[in-house]
This record gives sequence, C-alpha cells and structure tokens, in this order.
Amino acid sequence: MGGARPGEWGAALLAVCGCVALAVRPPGSFSAVLVTGAVGAVGALAPLRRDEVERPRGTRWLVAVGMGITAFAIGRWLRVAVAPAPVTTLAVGASLLAAAAEELFFRRFVYGWLIRWGAWLAVGGSAMAFAIVHVPVYGVRALPIDLAAGVLFGWQRWAAGTWSASAVTHAAANLLQMS
Repeated sequence: MGGARPGEWGAALLAVCGCVALAVRPPGSFSAVLVTGAVGAVGALAPLRRDEVERPRGTRWLVAVGMGITAFAIGRWLRVAVAPAPVTTLAVGASLLAAAAEELFFRRFVYGWLIRWGAWLAVGGSAMAFAIVHVPVYGVRALPIDLAAGVLFGWQRWAAGTWSASAVTHAAANLLQMS
C-alpha cells in the first residue's frame, strides 16, 4: 500500500486551485489576464518528475500542429465563432497569453501530473478540467466543444511529446474566433 507522497497531494491541490482560479476569473477584464498569467506561471514553474519530462518529437510535432490547426480552421469555416471578439492589439495579446498560459497549466502541469496513471487519463483528465473551467464564460452548451478541444490538445501533447504543440494550436484557435 504505497499511498500518495506529500508532493503528489500538493500537485493535486495546486491543480484544483488553478482550475478554480480560471473558472472564477472575470471574463474580459485586466484581472482575468493577471489570473490567467499567474496560473500559466504555475504551469511553467511546477517541477516535473524525471519520468514526466517532455520529449519533443520533431516531425510528429509538425503533424500534430498541422492537424490541430486544420481542424479548428474547418470548424470555424463551418460555423460562426462561439464568442467572437473584436480584433484589437489588446485582444490579440490577451488571446495569445491565454492560449500559452492555459496550455502550460493544462498540458504541461496537469497532463504531466496525470500521465503516471496512463495517457488516457492524462488526455481525458486535462481535457475535462479545461472544459469545465470554460463553462462560466461560454456556458454549458459550449462544454462539448471545449471538451473536444481539450481532447485534441491532450492528444497533441501526447503525440508531440511537449505542450508547445497544443499551445500553438490553441493560439491559432483563439485567433480564428476573432471577428
């Protein structure tokens, strides 16, 4: 009976706190940008176990990014934006920051913590957390699309061996939502 080590409980608590902070951030505000950036910093600075270290996979990275951006471009072409945002320098900057920060948190930290229990749990768990934190902003009706996006991002993390593939795709998806 091994039980969880203290560091594992700390990582779980950090993941829950990060998700709560993202879920309650006031949309479209400067404080939302600060919260998102802070949660992204947690994802960037949280130490990973030796077996969790990212191993980028060259060509697989390019294929994963290409497939992800293509999927979002087709989705955008087939349907209007979920929550179109005006194109301003501030909006573009905030959108890019949100993509990078959320991917650092969900695909580097949360995925990296869950991967010890298998890729399915890491992909599914990080995707479910990602979808749930977006419910307050986009509503329950957007949950399936956010879950699908989270699964795609998690698959990219697994296939490419690094969170950067999902971050590039997430940034492209956010920019495609702008009107």
